Amino acid sequence: MDIVDFLSQRITEDEAAARTLLGDRSVSISGEWYERRLLLECEAKRRLIGIVESARQAALTAMVSEPAGERPLIPESIEWMAHSLNAVALPYFEHPDFNQDWLRL
Repeated sequence: MDIVDFLSQRITEDEAAARTLLGDRSVSISGEWYERRLLLECEAKRRLIGIVESARQAALTAMVSEPAGERPLIPESIEWMAHSLNAVALPYFEHPDFNQDWLRL
């Protein structure tokens, strides 16, 4: 499983848990605030992943279509994109599908 698939699944799980709790009448006002905040954080993560994935795809396309001498920053760009996704995955490090290589910086 790649990191984008892993993150997408974890975010979907977080959203489902937040929606379930928001539907529970016994949840306090502060609990509702937290669950609404969690839903916004899930959306923010999805947007960030989309931005990083778009940039990564553009970098990979440039890497195969441009001459080698004209693409000096592409490997570094791909590396920072991978580090960005690894950072987003950090809260899920205890999940059984988490790849320990994602902890490396």
